[in-house]
Amino acid sequence: MLALAGVWIALLTFLLSLTMLVHRPAFTDVTVTIVLYFGSPGAMCLAGLVWWAHRKETGPEPGVRAQRLQAAIAIALAILAAGIVYALIIASEKLEPA
Repeated sequence: MLALAGVWIALLTFLLSLTMLVHRPAFTDVTVTIVLYFGSPGAMCLAGLVWWAHRKETGPEPGVRAQRLQAAIAIALAILAAGIVYALIIASEKLEPA
């Protein structure tokens, strides 16, 4: 259940970051806070808990493999979402005069 929750949180966070990329009025302090402080770390935390829970299991059980795959996808989406937001922050600071 943690792996599934992590994937959904990561997917919603990734979609929010893509929304900020495409629709610039969505790039606000609130959405940046949601992605960088709650969404990405939350998804990575849940995925890390799944990996930690199954760290010693080496059997090819389909359920365990599926949870590990979900955890890997959650981490990848969370990193991509945070990367998009950080790129937007860097780009917006270069556009503003000092």
